This record gives sequence, structure tokens and C-alpha cells, in this order.
Amino acid sequence: MSLQKDLFTIMAQLKEQNRSFAIATVIAVQGSSSAKIGDKAVYDLNGKRVMGYIGGGCVESRVGKTVIESLTDNQTRMVDVNLDSDNIELGIPCGGIMTVFVEPQKSSPTILIRGMGCVVETVVELAKMLNFRVLIQTPEEEQERYSSADKIIIDPLELDDINERVDFFILATHHRDDHKQTLAALEAEIPYVTVVASRKKAGLLLDYLKNNGVDDQLLGRFHSPAGLDLGSKTAEEIALSIVSDIVRHRNGGTGESMSIG
Repeated sequence: MSLQKDLFTIMAQLKEQNRSFAIATVIAVQGSSSAKIGDKAVYDLNGKRVMGYIGGGCVESRVGKTVIESLTDNQTRMVDVNLDSDNIELGIPCGGIMTVFVEPQKSSPTILIRGMGCVVETVVELAKMLNFRVLIQTPEEEQERYSSADKIIIDPLELDDINERVDFFILATHHRDDHKQTLAALEAEIPYVTVVASRKKAGLLLDYLKNNGVDDQLLGRFHSPAGLDLGSKTAEEIALSIVSDIVRHRNGGTGESMSIG
């Protein structure tokens, strides 16, 4: 019971740290095996066992490779491990066959939002509903509006000072230095950078980026005006268009209607 409790504790810690891992569970055993049905182990994203027990070294190695595959495509796997080999190099020949079920637990993609206002408030709520990790950088007097965010930053930290992996960056500050913040986000190699702006301002931002040597590959990560064209009128609709475009980018969608009519 103590081991099971420790396993759940380490899983909770990994989730809190937003780290990918996998759970390996013995679901069937035929013949002799040192592991029993129900035995579990937690593996990290490199296929290394963190805690738990599902068998000896030959089992760990085989399951570790499966863990990497499972985390790569975010699909569960079942792997059969033959313990009845006469090849001593494969480990101790226990004489049995076991089946291990591998469940990937992928880290959540992280959105960093700088700004405030109704659009930002709705973006935070929608992003949390869709299982994104949300960091909000906003003035201290605004922080109570973002209770559902995973982390609230009230200090004027630069991107290099934020010790988190950022997958999506939303700038909604409307400051005079938005062009510099956009350039810094692209130079930090954040995969998706969007600015809530008018078409005129977006064009000025694009000109600034080009004039400062941003190449076409990095420009492909710049998205402004923010969001998909949904004909949005309200702050809530604008927020929906922004989050929809992020989901499209995350899942490799086209953003086009799926209607066959």
C-alpha cells in the first residue's frame, strides 16, 4: 500500500510540474514472473523508470522503449514480454510471458498571456477548459480576475526570466513597446506568437520584424491580427477566435469548415 501511495504522489508531482510521463501496469502473466498482475511503475519521457516495479531489467528496457513510442504519438500501448528465452543476455529466464499496459500522460501545452481586459479574461477561461496550462502576466490590481490561471505573474519579467516552457504567446497589452515584445518572443523561438491588434498595427509590426532581420521561418510563427476570421463582434467572440486558432495550430487543422454541403 505504501508503494501505491508513493506512486500516486510522484504522479501528482509530475503533473504539477507539467512533465510528461507514462504509467506501466502489468495486466496479464502466464507462467513464472517476479511481477504480478496489478504491479505498476512510472516512467519518464526518456523511457526511464522513476518508481515502481513491473519486473527485472529485460522488462524495464522493453517497456521503456514502448513508453517513448507511446508518449510520441500520445497513444496507449500493450506490450508482451517473453520471459521464457534461453538467451541469458536478455535477462533471467523466468519461464513466463507478461503483458504490460502503457498509458501516456502528456504535459499540457502552455500559453503565456501578457495583458488584461475582457478578451484576455475569456481566453484564460476557454484555455483552461481545453486543458492548456495558462500563465498570465498582468498588473497586480488585475490578478483577482484570473483565479483559474495556473500561474499569475505581476512582476515585469522578461521572457528569459520566466522559467517555464512556453508553446503559445498572446500579447494583449496595447503598449508602445509591443513591437519589441513581439520580436523578443520570436527570438525566444516560441512556436506561436500572436498579438491582439488592428490590421494596421499588425502590418506595422510585420514591417518592424522584417526590418530587424526576422527570417521567413520565424515570421511563420507570427500571427496577427489574432485569431480566426469568425466575424467576431464581442470580446467573447474575439477570445473564441483566438483560442480556436491556437487549437488549430496545436492539432494541425486547417480552420476550414468541415461541411460536405
